[in-house]
Amino acid sequence: MSEYIKEYYLLGLYTDADLDIFVEAQMLTADEETAIKAAKTATTSTTTQANS
Repeated sequence: MSEYIKEYYLLGLYTDADLDIFVEAQMLTADEETAIKAAKTATTSTTTQANS
């Protein structure tokens, strides 16, 4: 399940608030939430560097 949530988050279909809801609903752990947010940061910085 977390892979789908991660993909949707990276696509911008889910927000930080949505991830918080998934943690509260125990669909994600806090560690998974942190990893997903870190993946977005890594993807964003890679894209920014490629465009420079």
